[in-house]
Amino acid sequence: MRYLYFFTPFLVWFLAVPISSKTIEGKAMFTKDNDSVAFYIKASKKAVGHQKRKTNLDRAYQLALQEKKDSLQNVYFSRIALNYYRLGDSLSFRKVNTLSIKLSAKLGDSIRLAYNYWDLGNYYSKYEVKDSAYYNYFQAQKIFEKLNDKYYSGKMLLNMAIVQSDSKDYTGSEITTIKAIQLLKPLGKYKQLYRCYNNLGIIYNELKEYDKALAYHQKALAYEQKIEATNTFKPNTLNNIGVVYKNKKDYHKAIVYYQQALHEEHLKTNNMKLYAMLLDNLAYSKYQLQDTIGVEKLFYTSLRIRDSIQDLSGIVVNKLHLAEFKATYKDTLTALQWATEAKDLAIHSENHKDALTALLLLSKLDKKNGYRYANRYIVLNDSLLQEERVIRNKFARIRFETDEFIEENELLSDENKRFLLYAGVLGALLVLFYVIVRQRFRNAKLELEQQQQLANEEIYNLMLVQQTKVDEGRRNEKKRISQELHDGVLGKLLGTRLILGTLYDKADETSIVKREKCLDDLQDIEEEIRDVSHRLHNKALDADIGYLQLVEDLLEKQSLISEFSYKFKSDETINWKEIQGDLKMNLYRILQESIQNINKY
Repeated sequence: MRYLYFFTPFLVWFLAVPISSKTIEGKAMFTKDNDSVAFYIKASKKAVGHQKRKTNLDRAYQLALQEKKDSLQNVYFSRIALNYYRLGDSLSFRKVNTLSIKLSAKLGDSIRLAYNYWDLGNYYSKYEVKDSAYYNYFQAQKIFEKLNDKYYSGKMLLNMAIVQSDSKDYTGSEITTIKAIQLLKPLGKYKQLYRCYNNLGIIYNELKEYDKALAYHQKALAYEQKIEATNTFKPNTLNNIGVVYKNKKDYHKAIVYYQQALHEEHLKTNNMKLYAMLLDNLAYSKYQLQDTIGVEKLFYTSLRIRDSIQDLSGIVVNKLHLAEFKATYKDTLTALQWATEAKDLAIHSENHKDALTALLLLSKLDKKNGYRYANRYIVLNDSLLQEERVIRNKFARIRFETDEFIEENELLSDENKRFLLYAGVLGALLVLFYVIVRQRFRNAKLELEQQQQLANEEIYNLMLVQQTKVDEGRRNEKKRISQELHDGVLGKLLGTRLILGTLYDKADETSIVKREKCLDDLQDIEEEIRDVSHRLHNKALDADIGYLQLVEDLLEKQSLISEFSYKFKSDETINWKEIQGDLKMNLYRILQESIQNINKY
C-alpha cells in the first residue's frame, strides 16, 4: 500500500470499545462472584493463549444465556460479542451479535442497537465486505441521527465515506465526508476532523485532482496540531502528501516529505507499518530520479519489516517495486521472480488492485507469456469494474432505505404481505419473460449480423467480379481496335500504296516527286499504326489490373472523404489472376479497416 488511509477496521474497532462499555447498566457485571459473566470476561482478557481466552468467553456466554433480565442479558451479549471479535472468533462474534441485535430491537433499546450495528460494520469492514459494512454503519448512523447524537452520527458518516472511497465511489465518499464535517466541526472534534480531511485528500488524489488533494492534506495537518493525544497522524499525512507529489511525478518534493516524515520522533516504535511504507516510497522516488545510492538497501529493509509484521499488501508493493528496479538494470530474471511472487501473494490475499499491477508488469517482462498475462489482466480488470459498479449501486439503494420505510414494511398486514408475495411472483415471471424475450432478440440480432457479414462478403465478390468484367471489356475493346487497325486501316493503306506504285509509269518530274513523297508518308503511317497496334494488343493480353484497380479505387474514394494524399505501389511480379478470391477479399478488408482506423485516429 503506497497511500495510507490511516483508517483500518482495527482502529475503528478500538474507537468502538468505549462505546460498547459506555452504557453498561449499573455494575451488575462487575461482581466479585468467581462464577459470573463479568468474572469470565475479565479472565478471558488476562488468560495467556488463544484457547484459554476462548474457553473463558464460552463460559461467560453460557452464563449469559441463563440471565433472566433481558436488558442485562443484552448488555452481556454486547460485551461478549465485542471480546469474541477481539479474539478473532468470527463465528462466535456473529452468533452473539445477532442475538444482541434481536434483543435490542425487542427491548426498543436504540442506543444498544446502534452499537450492535456499529460493531457489525467494523466486522465486515475488517473482512472487506464493503456493502455489508456500509449497510451496518448506515443503520447505526440513522439511529444516532434520530437520537440527535451528532458526534456519533458524524463518526458513522465518516466510516461510510471511507468504505465508499475504498470501493472507488469517490463522488459518494466526498458527499458523505462533507456531511460528517458539517456535524463534527461545530463540536470541535479535531481527531475526527483530521480523518475527514485526510479522506478528502485521498479522494482527490485518486481523482487526479492533485492541487485539491494537497489543500485538504494541509487542512488535515492543521487539525493534527490541535490533537493533544500521542499519534502518528503527522507522518501519515506527510507520507500522503509525498504520494500526491509522486503521482504528479515531482519526485524531488515527494522525497522531501518522505524524509520529513521519517524524522518524526518515535515513528519506528509507534507505527512500524507506516515506517516501512515510507522507506519503500522513498526508495521508489529515488529510483525514479535514477538516484541509485542506497535505494536497493531501502527496498530490502522495508521488505524485511513488512515481512516481520505480516503486512501482506505492503509486501506485494515492495516486491513490485523491486521488480521494476531490477528490470531497469537489465536483471530480467530477478525482476520476473519478484513480479511473480508479488502476483501470487496479491491473488492469495485478494489484493486485486496490486494483482492487476503485477499482471501488467509481467506482461511486459515475460515476452514468452506476455499475451497470457495481458489477457488475465483484462479479465480481472473487467470483473473488478463490474463488482465496483454493483457495490456503488448497493450503496445508492441503502441510502434510500430509511427507517420510516422499514417500519412501514413491518406494519404490513398478512393480507398485504400475501399481496406482495403474489406481486413478487408475478414480477419474477415478468422478469423471466423479459429475459427470454431479450435473449431471443439478441439471438436474432446476432443472426442478422451474421447474415449482414455474409451479404457484405457477397457484395464484395460481386464488386470484384464486376470490376473483372469491366477490365475484360476494356481488354476486348483494345484488342478489337488493334485488330481493326491492323486488318482494316493497314490493309487500306497498303492497297493505296500499291495503287500509287502503279503510277511509276508517269515520267514527268512533278509526278515523280509527289509520288515518292506520298509513298514515304504512307510507309511512315503504316509503321506508326503497326507500333500502336502491337502495344495495345500486348497490354490487352498481359495486364490483369482488375483487383489492383479495385484497391486503387478504394484509396481514391477514401482520400476524397478524409482529405489525405497517397501513393499506390504494387508488386508487378504478382499474378493476381492465380490468387484465390477469398484471400484477395481478406486483404481488401484489412486495407479497408486500416484506412478507416487511420482516418479515425
